[in-house]
Amino acid sequence: MKNNKELKVVFSGGGTGGHYYPALSVLKYLNKYYNKLEVIYFTTKGRIEEKKLPTDFPKAKLISLNTKGLERPLYNVKNINRAFEVLSDTRKVEKIIKEFKPVFGFLTGGYVTVPVGLALKKQNIPFYLHEQNSTLGISNKVLSRWAKKVFVSYEETKLNDKFIFTGNPVRTPEKEIPRTYLRNFGIKDLNKRCILVFGGSLGSNEIDELMYKVYEKEKINNYIHITKNQEKFKQFPNVFTFEYIENLYELMAVSDGVVSRAGATTLAEIQFYDLSGILIPWKGSAENHQLKNALSLKKEGKIAVIDEEKVETDEFINFLNHIQPKNTEFIYTPKINKATENIINNIDEIL
Repeated sequence: MKNNKELKVVFSGGGTGGHYYPALSVLKYLNKYYNKLEVIYFTTKGRIEEKKLPTDFPKAKLISLNTKGLERPLYNVKNINRAFEVLSDTRKVEKIIKEFKPVFGFLTGGYVTVPVGLALKKQNIPFYLHEQNSTLGISNKVLSRWAKKVFVSYEETKLNDKFIFTGNPVRTPEKEIPRTYLRNFGIKDLNKRCILVFGGSLGSNEIDELMYKVYEKEKINNYIHITKNQEKFKQFPNVFTFEYIENLYELMAVSDGVVSRAGATTLAEIQFYDLSGILIPWKGSAENHQLKNALSLKKEGKIAVIDEEKVETDEFINFLNHIQPKNTEFIYTPKINKATENIINNIDEIL
């Protein structure tokens, strides 16, 4: 039953799906329980949250900010202008929230959240952070001193009593998905393992090259491979290529394993859908957080973590061939996203 109490909230977080999707998950959860939910979402100009929110969550009012991320190294002179942009955006946000009067703010990282958090602090409005990675990003590190609580995805990220381990919210299907869903992607033999291969939103030439060597040797499994180099794999009848798949999480729900980078959202989905897989952390990730994320998940025993420059193809194939396939009658049944529920239960302003 929905709560008839009015709830006004401010959200921000984005630039990447890793920051955006946890925020979206919490928004959708709130929307299930509040009839009178009003949302202002401060977005990064031209990035994923600004593009997808009008479809994913139409009732949110979007306000785009000009703040840009810091240049590396941090002493780069361009960062002087970036600091002035933060101050300008902070004043803009402060005026908006003063009129809107939100009950609380929820921020999931990305440089766009800094002016939002500072504005909430100046207006004495409580705000909460969520950190997807095993180490705090710069924005969350800055804002954590003023946040009411900091929700984290890994136990080792907890620094003090303000930090609460909740897990990382993920997108989940709201309907049953049978194993036969794989036929929509060209797969006919549902008895074979189905391995998803992807390299993040921009793809990965390194993963493409690695998998080409695997496909030359391994002919047993089915592979759904997301790549911008589709032509490269046409010779392999067990490899089904796509440039982009909108609801990849639905495929994860009925597949058997993954080969991927180690972004926070991907890892959370691997855990949620109880998949095995091989993670190839991107070495260019900030503060090497992909490797740290992957090693944390490896402890659970179903994941292998490899260096893209030191791959033993036969060992790689051997790992994949030991993944247990789902049976043809398997049906994914919708289940509660515990991480989202944990976050909601720890927001003091929600009655």
